[in-house]
Amino acid sequence: MKRLLLTSVIIGAIAGLLVGGFHNLFTVPVMERAIVLEEQRSAEAMPSPAAEEGPSTDVSLGVQRIGMALGTMIYGAILGLVFAAGFVILQRTAPRWPIIWVALTVGALGFWSISLFPFIKYPLNPPGVGDEGTLLARQLGQTLFIIISAVAVAVVLDMVRRVNLQFSEFSSRRIWYGVTLIAYAALAVIMAFVFPGNPDPVPVPIDLLELFRALTVAGQFLVWVLLSGGVALALMWQQRAVSKHPNSNLRAAGEFGTGA
Repeated sequence: MKRLLLTSVIIGAIAGLLVGGFHNLFTVPVMERAIVLEEQRSAEAMPSPAAEEGPSTDVSLGVQRIGMALGTMIYGAILGLVFAAGFVILQRTAPRWPIIWVALTVGALGFWSISLFPFIKYPLNPPGVGDEGTLLARQLGQTLFIIISAVAVAVVLDMVRRVNLQFSEFSSRRIWYGVTLIAYAALAVIMAFVFPGNPDPVPVPIDLLELFRALTVAGQFLVWVLLSGGVALALMWQQRAVSKHPNSNLRAAGEFGTGA
């Protein structure tokens, strides 16, 4: 388990760093255009001597790019922690699944519950867009939404595990699988309607806004693909190494959490 956790965190950090490079190449220029437009709009609304001098982006450009890479690396490491927990839960639910299936399924569920579903409810806007007075409330609402969404998927996996243990016939399992999925779908619908959306206007050209959001989702998808694929390859490589040393099989399986 400890080695699985360490592997997931390291690969998550590497995946986040790579995605940071992706965002530096494609997303940061879009963010800069949006920031310039927002500053121009603010300057037109409330002209001041500082605004007339024009925005200064030379210094912030390098800081923004470095911050993007570091931020996505830390974010990837955090996702690695979540991935390791999900891997253990799913493997207990489906102990006969190959490592690659477990890893890819955890990646898909993580992408849905932590990235895509929250994005559908709270689509991201470029930095500097929106009312600063509502920023904290919006961030808290989005964070709470993500936590509940991730916990709900974990509960679904645990319920499937309990159903597998309690019922031996597939017909009975199928009924409870359906009940579990319906309960999750009902919760998802309730969350979508109960949580308040973003109340602030988004004074950004629609083409620029859609491009920013598409790149954001692409980055989220990429980090989950790299994370799940990287962890799967690392675990399969470890399995092959262990197969050459049968005496260490039990110890390695326990460290990775890949034992039955």
